[in-house]
Amino acid sequence: MSGLGIRLVGLDIDGTLLTSAGQLTSRTEQAIRACIAAGCLVAPASGRPWGGLPGAFTSIPGVDWAVTANGATLVNLAAGQVAERRWMTREDWLYAWDLTAGFDRVMDLFLDGWGYSEAAKLERAQDWAPPGMAGYLRASRRSVENVHAFARRQKAIEKANLFFTRPAQRLEAWRLLEESGRFEVSASSAVGIELNAKGVDKAEGLLALGRRLGVEPAFIMACGDAGNDLPMLRRAGVGVAMGNAAPAVKSAARFVTDTNDNDGVAKALERFVLGC
Repeated sequence: MSGLGIRLVGLDIDGTLLTSAGQLTSRTEQAIRACIAAGCLVAPASGRPWGGLPGAFTSIPGVDWAVTANGATLVNLAAGQVAERRWMTREDWLYAWDLTAGFDRVMDLFLDGWGYSEAAKLERAQDWAPPGMAGYLRASRRSVENVHAFARRQKAIEKANLFFTRPAQRLEAWRLLEESGRFEVSASSAVGIELNAKGVDKAEGLLALGRRLGVEPAFIMACGDAGNDLPMLRRAGVGVAMGNAAPAVKSAARFVTDTNDNDGVAKALERFVLGC
């Protein structure tokens, strides 16, 4: 172990763990395995739902937990069950729908580890999805005929996602949603808005996992690249921004590693956990 004594690592997925081509490199996989062998717990800390986590990561022996949906759901992967939920109310999701109804946006929801989106919208996902993410969105979503009607039948919603093709509308929607005071508003791409219940973010999820495992925040490391990673980069004992992260994300982190296309996660694990 390094002198930092890291015992738990939370890794963002897109733009962090995976390359721009969506791959887990051999060096990064080997570093994760070495950390686990050394007694450090490594977990996804993602905006993705449970069903959208990459099997190349979750199938590594010892990757037993996951922080999903920006901290809304803590999953015990080893047991195959949800350990904690921090979801928004159905009324909050419907409020966000009505508030943004005048914008050209696609809105969906997460529920029990899967995304749900309208079939007609998924068919043309390449028109509104973040660059390179249309395939992932189709794979991680289950189609419904009418997402609003589907949401009305639920008691609670894991997370909401909105995608915009007009930047000005996205900024205005962000302002309205934030000023409502009902949500934790964040994003992992330049075209999206992610909504969680107020006070729910990746930091809360990762620190909750630390409490369950008996790991204090000082001995938790987090790696990320986007706005929805900011809370955990600030509150983890060791926050590491990717070299491809935006300037604001780098400023919030204690350290900056290489890019996701140049084994940045592997280099961070080797330096701060393995002491290589």
